[in-house]
Amino acid sequence: MDSFTHHNLMQLVTNSDGVKASLYMPTIRSGREVQQNAVRFKNLIKQVKHKLDEQAVDITHIDARVDEALKLAANDQWWQHQGDGLAMFFADDFMESYRLPAEMPELVLVGQRFQITPLVRLLQGDGQFHVLAVSQNSVRLFRCTRYDITELQPAELPSDLRSALNIDEYTSTLQHHTAGASRASGGTIFHGQGAADLDVQKNNEISQYFQVINRALSNYFNDDRVPLVFAGVEYLFPIFRESCKYKGIYDQPVAGNPDDVSAKQLHTAAWRLVEPMFLGDRESALTQFNKFVANEKTTTKLNQIVSAAQEGAIETLLLAEDEQLWGLPGNSGAVVNSQEEIQREELLNYTAVQALATGGTVYTLPKHRMPQEQRLAAILRFLPR
Repeated sequence: MDSFTHHNLMQLVTNSDGVKASLYMPTIRSGREVQQNAVRFKNLIKQVKHKLDEQAVDITHIDARVDEALKLAANDQWWQHQGDGLAMFFADDFMESYRLPAEMPELVLVGQRFQITPLVRLLQGDGQFHVLAVSQNSVRLFRCTRYDITELQPAELPSDLRSALNIDEYTSTLQHHTAGASRASGGTIFHGQGAADLDVQKNNEISQYFQVINRALSNYFNDDRVPLVFAGVEYLFPIFRESCKYKGIYDQPVAGNPDDVSAKQLHTAAWRLVEPMFLGDRESALTQFNKFVANEKTTTKLNQIVSAAQEGAIETLLLAEDEQLWGLPGNSGAVVNSQEEIQREELLNYTAVQALATGGTVYTLPKHRMPQEQRLAAILRFLPR
């Protein structure tokens, strides 16, 4: 997959190359169905060319960019290395494509602005965190974002308890017992001899194990403070926190024996824990809007929001996900469902581009969570004229 950052988003927002085309599609990562990617792509490219032909401007240069991209349809190697979605953008002197870690809608739009709202949704709340899955039998470290998980292999990280403590018959000193969260997966967990809690000896031995892991993590992370989610049998988590000096340990673990848990399952469980932290800014913006809903600087009125976007008056813009609203922006707002087909714009995207270009912040939400369940809402810096 390709890295897509806020910097890339702002390149799309500020591009001034005349008419622009945006193409989005879901993609299949692997298996026999990968061949469907190229077929779908060719059909969408045809739509791009058809929509460009409708434009009342010279499309010679952008049309050449689209023809260049069409060659990718025959590149089997390229289609074998996809994410869950593809975004591609064309202008006179501009062509960029991004293989993305989240499924994208099937969408082709041509106009004066790139369609960027699907990418706003992709970026919000995205951040890096790590998952450390630990049991007696295995140590796995993963780097994660909201949409992806990659296993890492730091040189100093032990592979299991035996290698960490340099002994061959360590398991003979532990009683094997299947219980609690581990019973479903059939895994072995630590227990003291005939006791519900670990005795002092076992506690010390496991502490040594975690201290070896701590040294490896300290060397790998250096001074980073990226959140680290512990995945393991629940009662081991306090021992790990005491043994590990890394400052970014997340305060809730993914509880249970991780031996038979896939990377994807670990990612889903860990993201469920850290999501509120990463989406905190969006939730704060929604809370702020709801707190000041009667204030004249909050609005869900389309014309006022479009005017504010044009004047750089939007501080925070909230948009409903998977929604579109077509019309013609004007000096005093917007005419919804304008019949002037060539000049029509998707107004949620229009306000998002204008807000970002003037230093505003844009978030997307499921429509049922939007203020008054409207398609857009804004907190204003000042009232538009």
